[in-house]
Amino acid sequence: MYSDIVSAELRSLRTYAQLLIDDADLGDRAVCATLSDIISSAQTTDLGGLCRVTLFHQLDIKLLETLDARGEDGAVSPLLDGLSMLEKRVLLLAVVCGFDAADIGRITGTGEAETRGVLARVQMAISTATRVGVLIIEDEPHMADLLSLLVQQTGHWVAGIAHTGEQAVELAREKTFGLILSDIELNQDMCGKSTVRNIRTVLGKDVPTVYITAHPDRVGEADTKGRDALLSKPFDIWRVRDAVNTALHAFAPRHAV
Repeated sequence: MYSDIVSAELRSLRTYAQLLIDDADLGDRAVCATLSDIISSAQTTDLGGLCRVTLFHQLDIKLLETLDARGEDGAVSPLLDGLSMLEKRVLLLAVVCGFDAADIGRITGTGEAETRGVLARVQMAISTATRVGVLIIEDEPHMADLLSLLVQQTGHWVAGIAHTGEQAVELAREKTFGLILSDIELNQDMCGKSTVRNIRTVLGKDVPTVYITAHPDRVGEADTKGRDALLSKPFDIWRVRDAVNTALHAFAPRHAV
């Protein structure tokens, strides 16, 4: 149903619009205008066939009209400086909204073949956009080194390594990172959960977190509430990658607006 699709996609629609236009108010106005147009067309069109691709296609048209009226190409993050408008649209639809090349081609009206060519050109930007810095909290140095190696093999980078809760909080004040990888049972008075809570308090925001434990059977539901992920020892690159992706997906931009 129309209402179900809109409800499910509203945040991702707003995210795409705001990032492409680089203006929250204008982006929201474009989303509202798009939805109003669709509702108006309901008198002559059956909305039962409305899908996610069609919804974003209509918004994409509205955004281009908005940018044209403003007389600008629009400015997004510095990461996208130097990209054409088509490249920006393709990149945001792929990274932020999770569309594949075929769907992006339909949304932008360029076709799948051209979209694949654009994706190939901006592959480095996509890779950079999806990489995050990881703060590792592990009291055993050799285990911290192993985690550091595995994090890099997953395509992300290590923002810092802390062996105590106090070190972790200090690093959190100094470093830029998008994920915490923490042993849940640090060999000290402050456990991993308390450390992460302190870091979130210091930063004033939630941070995706993967908790590590050698005893997953002892970890209760309260220990990994909400969107945090759990990684049990022993582990390999594939299990680390799955846990990291699970945590990052839970905090993806489409859920953050």
